[in-house]
Amino acid sequence: MEDEIYLNKPDELFAAIEKKKEDGKIMVAQIAPAVRVSIGEEFGRAPGEDLTYKTVGLLQALGFGHVADTPLGADINIFEEVGEILSALERGDDKYFPVFNSCCIGWRLYCKNKHPELYHLVSPIASPHMVTGSAAKHIISKKLGVPVSRICMVGIMPCVLKKYETRERMPSGERYVDYVLTTNELAMWAKKKKMDISKVKEGKFTPLLPDSSKDGVIFGATGGIVEALLTSLACKLGESQKKIQFRGDEQVKQLCVQIGKYKLNVVSIYGVSNLDRVLDEIKHGVKYHFVEVMNCPYGCVGGPGQPLPATEEKYRARAHGLRAAADKKPLKCPIGQVGISGIYDTLGIKPGSREAQRLFYFNGTKI
Repeated sequence: MEDEIYLNKPDELFAAIEKKKEDGKIMVAQIAPAVRVSIGEEFGRAPGEDLTYKTVGLLQALGFGHVADTPLGADINIFEEVGEILSALERGDDKYFPVFNSCCIGWRLYCKNKHPELYHLVSPIASPHMVTGSAAKHIISKKLGVPVSRICMVGIMPCVLKKYETRERMPSGERYVDYVLTTNELAMWAKKKKMDISKVKEGKFTPLLPDSSKDGVIFGATGGIVEALLTSLACKLGESQKKIQFRGDEQVKQLCVQIGKYKLNVVSIYGVSNLDRVLDEIKHGVKYHFVEVMNCPYGCVGGPGQPLPATEEKYRARAHGLRAAADKKPLKCPIGQVGISGIYDTLGIKPGSREAQRLFYFNGTKI
């Protein structure tokens, strides 16, 4: 079955993607945050170097007509998350907390198998990878006047487990994402085509989609999801977001912060071996509002699809490079920005609505 055959066979995967193009599919790729600061290592560049637009150019040279930015899906994810959390805070629903992030499939699989009693606390909002797939497919479909079924979405991800998200379906039956290439596999494909990322021209993301924010890009480094949540919540409540940062490479880091009339207690973890410490705190009465769990060292930058050999220095350089890339973004958070509002307007839906849930939330298995 097509669901299974391409999980671990790069050459067949490359051939399948090229066949889709030959069949007249509209080819769309999306680039995860962590990929942009690691793919250069496959071509002799330094770890942490921001090659966002070189990566876009490489994908265009490989035949993709449109390239989207996965941070756009992260922006939608956090936009919806803020709405959910703020609603719970306003109604005083303590049982809603803690909320665990849904972005890391490694964490979701671990939680489902090892801590099923916590699984209902994992956010129902789909991962940025899946959200970007859905948003891009539906917006490109609408703007080009073609059916969603004509669009083939390929995720460029730092994690081999992201391939399992191609099993997920929207209520329409269409996949959120059709295929996944890891950072390693994209480099392998380019090299088979005699392409070097240093020599391709820089490209531009598709003009059919809005730009992403700092908050969306920073998702890929440890603490990034928490920082995006806090700065977006501050923006939503009309509070200053300038001093809110959740940087640092500690395996477990915590913060208690006052935003408007709400005091939030948050924690970030990478490496599920560190989870028991936080779960023990929760068991003994510590109240967390949001828990970010990332399976890999330093977050997605340390994913099992990134260039090898992996070292602590490379992880650190990638995380530092990604935060620097995020800080260069002119848009700092998705709340109140024309781009994110434009997505909902284009699709004719409202945040948090049943229609938004059909497009941007898990439907079915939530693996």
